[in-house]
Amino acid sequence: MTAIAPKDEIVCPLKLEDYEVSPESGFLPTNSPAEAQLPDIFWQVQKTVGLLPKWMTTGKIRHVIENILKVDVERATLNQMQLRRAMQIYSYLTHAYVWGEATPAKVLPCNIAVPFYKISQKLGRPPVLSYASYALDNWVRIYETEPIEIGNIMIWQNFLGGLDEDWFILIHIEIEAKAAPALAAIPAILAGIAEGDTTTVIAALENIKQAWININTTMSRMPAACDPYMYYNRVRPYIHAWKNNPALPEGLIYQGVEAYGEQPQQFRGETGAQSAIVPTMDALFNITHQGDPLWEYLIEMRDYMPPKHRAFIKEVENLSTLRDFVKNHMVQVPQLKDLYNDCVALIEQFRTQHLKFAASYINQQTAKSNNDTNIGTGGTPFMEYLKKHRNENSQHLLT
Repeated sequence: MTAIAPKDEIVCPLKLEDYEVSPESGFLPTNSPAEAQLPDIFWQVQKTVGLLPKWMTTGKIRHVIENILKVDVERATLNQMQLRRAMQIYSYLTHAYVWGEATPAKVLPCNIAVPFYKISQKLGRPPVLSYASYALDNWVRIYETEPIEIGNIMIWQNFLGGLDEDWFILIHIEIEAKAAPALAAIPAILAGIAEGDTTTVIAALENIKQAWININTTMSRMPAACDPYMYYNRVRPYIHAWKNNPALPEGLIYQGVEAYGEQPQQFRGETGAQSAIVPTMDALFNITHQGDPLWEYLIEMRDYMPPKHRAFIKEVENLSTLRDFVKNHMVQVPQLKDLYNDCVALIEQFRTQHLKFAASYINQQTAKSNNDTNIGTGGTPFMEYLKKHRNENSQHLLT
């Protein structure tokens, strides 16, 4: 006979720390890599990126970047924080080079391309600006003992700078911080399901519900200091990339990168779809979507996340049977169904708000660039499928 471990000794199969997830900061690093000090061989790229908003106004940013010394990354011993800061620096320099003048560049010079590629490979991410560098790693706390929230954080790296650009990123960072209690509740839910403990699951769902209330409150603040016109014309152009982008139909050549053989490469642009929050919650609540171009795109977006975050989503997908657990217990414990539905409805509310912002910040803006107003920064037609996924979300409410 197999002995049953006492209840307080049952070990949850999922440990947040194994996936670079913090109960205090969620998918955000506990300490931001933005202020990480790099070795002296990076002095020129650090100086250039620090003055990037100034250089961008000259219309001659390519001349500046072409004269940066090529860093031999293999000479430097970099920890994870330094690698993430270096990734951020080269991401911004790359996008500034490509989009910073009147017509996009088709070739990224080897002094940027080679070190960027090597750093990206060490981090397990593509050599392009992604959400991790744009938001997760792009903040510093003003008061170290105060929370990660608007009013106590500032953006470290910009393209042009200004309130609208900062606010757009700040909202995303605060959303990530507000999601931390929801992520912290996942191990308890999985353990509660394994033990048949409805009390534990209820307590965890209450924490997730409150977290989503806070997330949606933060999301609703986007228009307070990020104007749709300013976003479309001053923020958005620089976070595009070179896949499904008519401005660079073949992609971008990374000069000197042997693995690419001087052939154009296609990567998606930075987008909030590279955040792990919603896919993790879909996985936990067993919210599924029918196959369509947006779903295929969202799966592809996981390749742009930090590897441990994408592994976390996959593990929650593999382990969670929350929906069945609630269905099996909701007659005896109606509160379970109520809380499950409350959380699903709040996730739907988030998707609805995102759909409205996609319409006002992109779809309704007059096209004044080469970008199709129906194409998101990730390079996919979005409006039709955002509506579809929002509707699929609501179909998971239990009756």
